[in-house]
Amino acid sequence: MKLTIDGKTVVAKKGETVLDCALRHDISIPHLCTHASLSPFGACRMCVVEIEGMRGYPTSCTTPAAEAMVVRTDTKSLQDLRRNILALIMLEHPSACLVCGKRELCEQYRPEPDKAGRTTGCHTCNNKEFCNVRVLAEEMGLSELPIAPSYHGRPLERTNPFIDRDLNLCILCGRCVRICKHHQGKAVIDFVGRGSETHIGEAFGRSLLEAGCEFCGACIDVCPTGSLADRYAKWYGRPDKITQSSCMFCDAACALAFGAKNGKLVATAAVNENVPICVLGKFAIAEFLNGSDRLRVPLVRVGKVLREMEWNQALEAAATKLKQSAGNAFAFVCDTTSTLEDRHIFRRFTQEVMKSTNYIEIEPDPRGISQVSLPEGTRAALLTGDIVDVSHLDKLDLVIVQDCYPSDLTERADVVLPTAVFAEVDGTIQDCTGRQRPLHRACDPPGQAKPDWWIICSLAQAMDVDGFTYESVDAISQQMGLSEAELWIERDEAPAPALDLKSRRTHFRGHRMDEKVPGLRDLPLKEVCKVTAKAPVEGKGKFEILAKREIAPNVHEIILNAPAVAKKALPGQFVIVMVDETSERVPYTLCDWDANAGSITLVVLEMGQSSRKIALLRAGDSVAHVVGPLGLPLDIEHYGTVVLGVGCYGIGAVRPIARAMKDAGNRVLVVAEARSQYLSYYGQELESVCDEFIQTTIDGSGGTKGHAMDVIVRRLKDGEKIDRVIAVGCPFMMMLTAQETKPFGVKTLAALNPIMLDGTGMCGACRVTVGNQTKFACVDGPFFDAHLIDWDELRDRRAAYSAEEIHSLGTTRPVAEHDSEKHPCLRSS
Repeated sequence: MKLTIDGKTVVAKKGETVLDCALRHDISIPHLCTHASLSPFGACRMCVVEIEGMRGYPTSCTTPAAEAMVVRTDTKSLQDLRRNILALIMLEHPSACLVCGKRELCEQYRPEPDKAGRTTGCHTCNNKEFCNVRVLAEEMGLSELPIAPSYHGRPLERTNPFIDRDLNLCILCGRCVRICKHHQGKAVIDFVGRGSETHIGEAFGRSLLEAGCEFCGACIDVCPTGSLADRYAKWYGRPDKITQSSCMFCDAACALAFGAKNGKLVATAAVNENVPICVLGKFAIAEFLNGSDRLRVPLVRVGKVLREMEWNQALEAAATKLKQSAGNAFAFVCDTTSTLEDRHIFRRFTQEVMKSTNYIEIEPDPRGISQVSLPEGTRAALLTGDIVDVSHLDKLDLVIVQDCYPSDLTERADVVLPTAVFAEVDGTIQDCTGRQRPLHRACDPPGQAKPDWWIICSLAQAMDVDGFTYESVDAISQQMGLSEAELWIERDEAPAPALDLKSRRTHFRGHRMDEKVPGLRDLPLKEVCKVTAKAPVEGKGKFEILAKREIAPNVHEIILNAPAVAKKALPGQFVIVMVDETSERVPYTLCDWDANAGSITLVVLEMGQSSRKIALLRAGDSVAHVVGPLGLPLDIEHYGTVVLGVGCYGIGAVRPIARAMKDAGNRVLVVAEARSQYLSYYGQELESVCDEFIQTTIDGSGGTKGHAMDVIVRRLKDGEKIDRVIAVGCPFMMMLTAQETKPFGVKTLAALNPIMLDGTGMCGACRVTVGNQTKFACVDGPFFDAHLIDWDELRDRRAAYSAEEIHSLGTTRPVAEHDSEKHPCLRSS
């Protein structure tokens, strides 16, 4: 059938909607609740159009295309209507960044989102690069909201394995609800509550696990806002490479899209969005491959110790030992998790090089467990995984282990060779139907790890045997006569583990997956399979938390017992805190103290693993160490008019400074900025210690619209004499303040708390460049001349440990939610 869309004649397919037809012909119509894998819904109403002969504005996603239909998609009235609809949606979605006048500069200075708890704007959103709401706001030029936005203050849900859920981002599009029913045939999640209390959840307050979630992850894939997130993948951002390959965790061989960034696998998804994949395929692969204890370099036993060697040295050592073990005294053991090409080379090596008939290929059981006994008389063995009982090694003269992870076998081995596996290699595998499926290398192996076939071929060459020279795995495939493998994309039904996670495999190459992927430990199995986890190292319990409350989303006020610090503290100083014996040392500015009570007050903004650990604590708990006071106290003198420009955690940090400056006879003005009114805090507290207090919000929802520096600059332009500006907040806010005040010649200081280790200036981790001189924030700061700071260097140094921080955020207990600990604006009604 033919119809006209925006003056263009197009042909619609039978049963196609106006939206589907338009998109297929590259005619863009905004939409949020619609998804290619889901039936029409018409909830968001962003896709409204004008159709001749129809009243009102029908939704194009639910309107069937018809013969001779005339559709208009981009009239002025439609643009205004959609902009108003989006503005209403954003009233309950953190939106300050989308209407911020400094957004473009902010994006340039910090393109990656800060790692936070609750998302309060694009700057802390893991979905920043994928957000449909963000894209539409840009396309429609949305620059302000009709009324002040509200914030639900709902808890960030981190109790579920693998999935973080921040319902403060949810726009109730219903995609997650519908994909769950479509894939699993049951309503694990649904709309709960009525009116303003409506949200996505499970009946009777259950968790996803209790409600029967199979953790296929499809809900994450269709979420347009980042309300649902893969806990491991969420902070890596958009992959720079997508590779379609096959899953190796079981013989279902699902077709997966592997997403890698800078050569590191960060996420996986189903190639066919209409068929779910299992919890292993969705959540376990990236974490398994990126384990911190992966074997990365060859090891050779020297005396009683395994020592790192170069590949040529390790291969030569192994070859020398193997030459003495030819014949049936040698056994080669692998399982079918190795590729067909690898196993072809394994077999040839055993038979042609070692002249042995003891090539053992194990078919894993339904759990993926591969275990076998060595043949009687075996004196030397080459093992490609933790697939032989370690007690069998006692009778051997030579053990070579070729594997991806250490095990009891590698501890007893004479030579250990690091192996690339799974998404790190090319090759061919066989599925449960006997058909061949391809593996395509999607990421880099860790360290010096190599594919199995390369290791064995190199070993054969080191033993001076011909016939094992291959340029690539394709050459082996051709020699074997393998036909071209195809991905298993179109399936009649989902694999069993995708519909019943209790039937999933537990082992890969002899290794327990839940030892490498902790989230799996929380999931049920048809047969109980226990794993022994290392006990956490407890803190000494010396510094007790006397009181704790969340005063704004992600911002926690913590009062600690630290009498030695409280006795000597001065304005502008900081302490270094270790939550437990294994956590990093993090600097926090002293926000207040009481020498008589022996207490100190900190304001902690949850941004990474260590601050998250503190956020999880409650009154009565203790932290392991508090060291301080550290840093140079701020020079308190009579300057005249002192302006304190503050934001984020800096709002809490300036109370003692404002008090001291006022006591010294200064006129003190405090300008506090927040992205939105629900992110402001300590207003009354700061008002009580200064001469004038001004609250600004970027979205104009409270106080003065704009940034703190906008107020400062306006006053300078109006001729007001300001003798000193002190900026305390995020580096971006302080950098902007420095740039804006420099033309006026106003002395401006900024408080720097970069990465610190020892707090004494010895490690150099906190070095910054100020006026072309290297300074150490812990002993020379934290306050420096803001006009002389190298802000670009500071930004780059802050990002130096980003990958390690992201990896550490994998699994964490949920933030405890208790109304008694919250600021009034966050308490439930």
